[in-house]
Amino acid sequence: MKTESKFLREIVKEANEISNQKFDAFIKGGENDLVTTLDYEIEKFLIDKIGEQYPNFDIVSEEYNTVNKVTDNCFVIDPIDGTINFANNLPLWGIQIACVKNGETIASVISLPRINEFYYADETGAYLNDEKISINEVPIKNALYAIDGNNNLPSMQRMRKYSSNRRNFGCVCVSMAFVASGRIHGAVFRSNKPWDYEPGLFICKMAGASIKSVDGFHAAAMNEEFLNILELETAKKQNVSNIFILHSLNGDTLNIWGQDIKDVFGAKEIDVIMPEFPIRADSKYEKFKEILKFYLDNGKLNGNSIVVAHSIGNAYFIRFCKELHYEPKAYIAVAPGAIYDYPTTRNDYFVDVLKQSVLKPDSFDFIKNASIKKYCLYSDEDNNNQEKFVRFIDDTNSEGIYLKYYNHFDGYHRIYRIPELIELISSLL
Repeated sequence: MKTESKFLREIVKEANEISNQKFDAFIKGGENDLVTTLDYEIEKFLIDKIGEQYPNFDIVSEEYNTVNKVTDNCFVIDPIDGTINFANNLPLWGIQIACVKNGETIASVISLPRINEFYYADETGAYLNDEKISINEVPIKNALYAIDGNNNLPSMQRMRKYSSNRRNFGCVCVSMAFVASGRIHGAVFRSNKPWDYEPGLFICKMAGASIKSVDGFHAAAMNEEFLNILELETAKKQNVSNIFILHSLNGDTLNIWGQDIKDVFGAKEIDVIMPEFPIRADSKYEKFKEILKFYLDNGKLNGNSIVVAHSIGNAYFIRFCKELHYEPKAYIAVAPGAIYDYPTTRNDYFVDVLKQSVLKPDSFDFIKNASIKKYCLYSDEDNNNQEKFVRFIDDTNSEGIYLKYYNHFDGYHRIYRIPELIELISSLL
């Protein structure tokens, strides 16, 4: 059998040819993420090749095997790292793969086809186009570094006191490859997707870089001193809740008080996730469930999450919790009146959406008895809704919070700020 290093180099070079084919791009999951048809084709090609030579090895990959767990014997694959760059014909993207054997990474490859650079590493060292490479050390004030992941601006600002020479390539494998080849002096990935960081970390290590890989912080640097600085200023806080803002029907939540929450807590290094659900006639529960389940399956939506739902988003979320037996740390309902049946004179898509939002007794029973901190934000702007809000508080065993600043309301649920909501989330964090 060929060595793992040679095997990886051969199959990735073949995969490079697939990347030249025509492709279509699609929204994946939410938060402006993309996937292309070639992501799937390249990954399937690599998986098939591995299966022929290493049938007993596990696969950890972005599209088909998305459990974020590296096993003792596995291949870690990202078919196209930097898909948004790729889809927009920006050449900073790559195909990358690593082999883990007996609990240790022993070989990896990063191919950057559009700039004709092929990186690989094994026990003999790290290479670029078959030439051995190594990291480059400079004074820290002159260090050039990249930070990838979500909510990076605050950490970039904190790094300014050491060096303001930051770059964002939009592609983790490019950042890591450039550290290994001495072009930049540090790279940080602030997330936990091993297909993004595992191949690059090994190449950096074999090029002489100092590396560290812990929850929410995967980094390579020119030396231990700079690595410690990067960890101090850019490592994500541990055991801190993230926040989900769930809209429905009109989607204006995301651009008004949802964005206010993202601005406030994003500056504090708190992840605020606002999935982009289909709106109006396409605002179906099945699609809501599919998108939210993506976050649940990937561990982003978890038992430590704070979920804020608006209008019909409340009904959909309660159904989701009941069907998947999911309980967040806290659930905050904003304007949840749509979960109750009521007459309407409209004769359009709105009627069909409302039918999906009326909750059955078993859903109420689940959320009422769940060990979740539950809150309902309400006001006196509409007496009919007021009755529903009081009913909701009783039906879900929620704590009612009256909105005394509800004058930021323009008549169609477009509230630009909800100070009480910011205060409540702050107390829950």
